[in-house]
Amino acid sequence: MILSDINEKILKQIKFYAQSKPKEESCGVIACRNEQLFFLPCANLSPFKEKYFLINPRILIEYDVKFIYHSHVKSSSMPSGADIKNYENILIPFLIYSLRDDDFYIYKK
Repeated sequence: MILSDINEKILKQIKFYAQSKPKEESCGVIACRNEQLFFLPCANLSPFKEKYFLINPRILIEYDVKFIYHSHVKSSSMPSGADIKNYENILIPFLIYSLRDDDFYIYKK
C-alpha cells in the first residue's frame, strides 16, 4: 500500500485530528474492515506526548491494522530514529503527518 491507496477522506480526518492536538503527537491506526480502510484515532499514552507516542497494544491485536499513524509536531514527516526502531519491531507501516510542513510520509521497508 502507498499513500495513494488511502482515500482523501481518511487523510483529511487525520489532518483534522492532528491539528486538534498541536502541542502533542497524535496517533491512531488505519485499519481494514469489510475490505474498507478506516481511521481509528487512539489516545497517546506516552508520558512525553510532545515528542513520542504510545498506542495501547490491544488495538494492534483487535483490529486488522494496515498503518500506524502519528504526527510530528515540530519536525518533518520523515521517520525519527525511534520511528524506525519501532517499525522494525512490529513491521506495520508508519503513516507520519508533519504539522510543521503539512505533509505525509509512509515509512516501510
